[in-house]
Amino acid sequence: MCVLVCASIRKWLVGKPRWVGYRGYYRLVAANYANRWLATKNETPAGTFRSYDLLPRHRSDPMLAELDETAGTEAVIYDLGANVGIYSLALAADSPERRLFAVEADPRTRSQLRANVSSNGLGDQIETVGCGVGEMDGSRQFYRSTYPECSGFTRESATRWEATVAETTEVAVRRLDTLAANHSPPDAIKLDVEGAEPAVLRGGRETLETYQPTLFIEIHQEGLSADTAGAVGEQLEARNYQILKREDYWRCVPQS
Repeated sequence: MCVLVCASIRKWLVGKPRWVGYRGYYRLVAANYANRWLATKNETPAGTFRSYDLLPRHRSDPMLAELDETAGTEAVIYDLGANVGIYSLALAADSPERRLFAVEADPRTRSQLRANVSSNGLGDQIETVGCGVGEMDGSRQFYRSTYPECSGFTRESATRWEATVAETTEVAVRRLDTLAANHSPPDAIKLDVEGAEPAVLRGGRETLETYQPTLFIEIHQEGLSADTAGAVGEQLEARNYQILKREDYWRCVPQS
């Protein structure tokens, strides 16, 4: 027990300076979004845009680059787990005929997403959808993390990497099949939902079978007890998808 306690203290001491820096940065970013002081230039492999994030993000992102290269210039793309919209903004910036549906559960993050869309004048291309995506339509408790990228539908997700739960809120949840029934069906889907990927796929059986979109999935495993990769693989195999495993993500292609 003493060894475990000492290890926990050592981990806390190492992590504390990092989190002090992270929290200070996120407070500054939140103020920048709230006041819209400065939209900085963000260059990515897919396109260049401006964001109220103060530091550039995804400047070297293989998944974003491959999605941009393989999606058609007139593709309909679902950005599930859009966060502040980096993928949607990048994919729309240099391809004016593309249509993006940026789906984000967290109301606070969604307001930042809308600020970025407005700053770039991309409201005609990017539609912000306010809900989470899961196995069933309804609502669920959402855990907002002190590290916003970890926020999600489980406390375990929100407390990875020394983060803590900042607050919880009830949010709407819709199946992927429901989204596709109420919007243009997807040609491609980017899926980054902090361990909820299996539930999203279970709620999208009809969409995957009918429209056969190409999937780009960031598999979240570190810090999570569930076998996310195994569950995602089973879902895709059942839908007759070929999985092309990259270093940090999967490209999943329907088999004819």
